[in-house]
Amino acid sequence: MRTLLVLLLLVGLGACKKERVLVSIDGVSATVPADFVPMDPERVEALRDAALAADPSVEVAMVGRKPPQAPMPWMYLQRTAVRPTLSKPLQASKVLDGTISELKQALTESGLETVSATSSVIGESHELCFVTKASKNQAVLNHTCLRMWVGAQSKRVHTISVVCLSTVEEPQECQRVLDSKVVTVTGALPLSQPLEPW
Repeated sequence: MRTLLVLLLLVGLGACKKERVLVSIDGVSATVPADFVPMDPERVEALRDAALAADPSVEVAMVGRKPPQAPMPWMYLQRTAVRPTLSKPLQASKVLDGTISELKQALTESGLETVSATSSVIGESHELCFVTKASKNQAVLNHTCLRMWVGAQSKRVHTISVVCLSTVEEPQECQRVLDSKVVTVTGALPLSQPLEPW
């Protein structure tokens, strides 16, 4: 009986251990199932255009993956750098606090319902993770983790995003994607230091 139980456990664990591959851009990586394929170029371009529409001066890099035969879950990694508008020197931590407040306000104004959210300070950066769903489409969850810091040399707010969309019924793969993320923060201005206006 005990041998049978051990065999069943091993078979069950084997079924959960689907082969995964690394997806990465400069400064961030995450793993996805090995059979995921690159996201359609049109969708990547639409996401990039949306970022540029918000701020034409933004620098943006992006890569995404999705299942070969299903619309969801799909994920993308994005790295952006935006020049903040400052009228006077402002402590790096305050610049990031302001950026996070603007993001939260934008989420509220866009009609998204926040299912869960966490925030933390990691070294010289801030991390914000949240799950949202649209009021018009309650069946889809958007899982996002953002890491932000101020560049000491660039004087820009650098943001690395790991984003994954899933159905409400099957959020597990998106959770695996976010749990696998590895973020490298480089050239960060200490949070206690002021950022000078351009």
